[in-house]
This record gives sequence, structure tokens and C-alpha cells, in this order.
Amino acid sequence: MKILFALPFTALPLVALSTVTPALVLIDTTPAMAATAGLGDLTTFEKIASDTLTLVEKGDLPAAKKRITDFETAWDEAQPRLYHLDKAAWGVVDDAADKAISSLRAAKPNAGEARTRVSGLIAALNHPSKP
Repeated sequence: MKILFALPFTALPLVALSTVTPALVLIDTTPAMAATAGLGDLTTFEKIASDTLTLVEKGDLPAAKKRITDFETAWDEAQPRLYHLDKAAWGVVDDAADKAISSLRAAKPNAGEARTRVSGLIAALNHPSKP
């Protein structure tokens, strides 16, 4: 009888811990999430920029030019929302995006220059508060 009475009390801490763990995960943030708090979640833009960099590194500049156009389109569509969240951070990313786009749309794009500019865009997306 004593065993049956004690059983619910030994299971209670396990239930309590299992309900606390998800809250701990929700509280935990990564540095990238904290860095982009002003503009919100920029992972979609980071993915497109990373795809572009991969294409540049492979030497496929025409495909990289097309992918950076995808970035430009998405960035321009999000501008009305993002700009008002943090004008300064938006400007940092927008400036870096313009440089990356220009490097790939040059009459004769240079892979080294494009790599530098797209890497700069990725850095700006990760830390938009740093010009």
C-alpha cells in the first residue's frame, strides 16, 4: 500500500521537468537571432545570400547573378515592413545588398569581388547594427 501511495509523488518531478524543458528551449536564443532582433528573422535572406555565395565559389556567376536577383526581389518586397522596424539596420543591409548586386551585374563580373561583396552581405544580415 505504501508503494502505491508513493508512486504518484515520484512521477510528479518527472512530469514537472518535462513541462519545463520546452520553456527552456524557447528562452534560449542564438547570437544570430539576437543580432537581428531589430529587423526580425532574416533567415530567408541569409539562405538566398548563402546560395549566391556558393554559386560564386563554384564559378557559376550567371547563376549567382540570378540568385542575387531573387534576394533583391524578396528584399524589396519586405522593405515596407523591415524599414520601419529598424531604419539604421535596414540601411546597413540594403547598402551591402546593393554592393553584392552590383558586383554580379557588372559588365564583366569578377568572382573575387563578388565573393567579397556577397560575404559582406551575409555579414550585414548577421550583424545589421554594424556598418
